[in-house]
Amino acid sequence: MLARVTIDSTVDTGNALLAALSVSDRQLIDPLLTRRDVAGGERLIEPDRSPAEIFFPETGVIGVDTGLGGARRIDIGLVGRDGFVGWSALLHGDGAGHGATALLQGGTALVADARRLRDACTRSDTLLPGLLRFVDGFVQQLGRTIASTASDPAERRLARWILMLHDKVDGGELAIKHSELGRLLNVRRATITDCLHILEGERALRCSRGRIVVRDRALLAARAGGE
Repeated sequence: MLARVTIDSTVDTGNALLAALSVSDRQLIDPLLTRRDVAGGERLIEPDRSPAEIFFPETGVIGVDTGLGGARRIDIGLVGRDGFVGWSALLHGDGAGHGATALLQGGTALVADARRLRDACTRSDTLLPGLLRFVDGFVQQLGRTIASTASDPAERRLARWILMLHDKVDGGELAIKHSELGRLLNVRRATITDCLHILEGERALRCSRGRIVVRDRALLAARAGGE
């Protein structure tokens, strides 16, 4: 069910990027937003078409992916309440160039019609630059992810992805299965299980069925190479 967001630029929306906009830009964007529950695994954006909607996560985490040919895809980054997905629609792209899927147990996101948001950006000199600041940071995250994928062993890569997920949720618990982590890293489920056993033995994590609890973030960061 959708719920209309009340315009009130003094209230934190739950999305830090939106909360950081100026009052005048919030007054432009807030009437366009609806709050939506997104389920874990829900496909939000396909890479071969321009997004019809733009998603600003509040409590949810969204994985951004690219195709490997056919139905195969690999995740290249994560977006939480620090940003949004669907930015290609604001840049007049014919296709998204990336896909997006809700991760973990899902959560809430604020959703805007892409065409209406693009029109709102034409009425402000600061709204589009304010939103695209996040994209610059995401590109930097993407660069580090590519470097890690090319050079790091699976255990280090896993520690890095768990840290990135941990950054985007409240508390230390992640509701995620070994198979989902395997897809994020593009490795076999058995490899994830072996790596988690090592990290759990070092007391960086505590794992149970479908749950990972970060016990020692500093140790996990050291395992990730100081991320």
